Amino acid sequence: MIKFFRKIRKKLLEQGKTANYLKYAIGEIILVVIGILIALQINNWNENKKNNKSISEHLIILKQNIVEDKSQLQLLHQNMTDNYNYADSLMMQFKTLIPLDKKTTKYLGKLLLEYQFRPNRNAIETITQSNEIPFLEPHLQKAILDYYALIESSREREQISNTQIQSKYENYLNANYPAVFQKNNEWDFVKNYYKDDPRPITELNKEAFLEDKTLESLVTSRYFQSNALKTFYTDLIASCDTILIALDKKNNQTK
Repeated sequence: MIKFFRKIRKKLLEQGKTANYLKYAIGEIILVVIGILIALQINNWNENKKNNKSISEHLIILKQNIVEDKSQLQLLHQNMTDNYNYADSLMMQFKTLIPLDKKTTKYLGKLLLEYQFRPNRNAIETITQSNEIPFLEPHLQKAILDYYALIESSREREQISNTQIQSKYENYLNANYPAVFQKNNEWDFVKNYYKDDPRPITELNKEAFLEDKTLESLVTSRYFQSNALKTFYTDLIASCDTILIALDKKNNQTK
């Protein structure tokens, strides 16, 4: 093609048709520029199509991750609600508003359990590494960024709560309340572990329990930490729902 155009230009020059030659040369330049622009447009279109396909695939995985996260969060929320209620019942017993009963040792034991949310980060890490966040719709982009920022905040609260259990509550309970760990504990885990224990039951010293201000302080801390985490998990579940709704809306628009 280039050889063909060269022959035309040469023929025009040989014939002394300079004006026609210039017009032709300008036309040829315009054609070349148009060709380049078309090629760039096609290339951009192909790149956008490739990027959109990649983003769509990653968002499918993200939705799966969020669904898994929500299921985990719902269980954590229930566990933290239980812990909150256990601590509340113990605080009511310390205040002598309700009597100590056979569930007291269960409440004390259950507050030993540590909890931590472990989100599936496969999709968000891929999306971040691929620098695809800026290409998402603003509302979806905000929902995703808010969710993972909230996870970091909740992780700090989980660490505070679990460190408190490890460094204070667990040590104090083990040292001062061995009666918690017997077959008469209403907590199935402890009850089943000690079910074949032939040793006699040691009753909880109710007077010492009610006067134990250190334990009361530790239980009060467990109450507030459980309530704080319950709130975090509630907000995270709502954040999951926001992302899932945005993803479903995007999916419906592309159909």
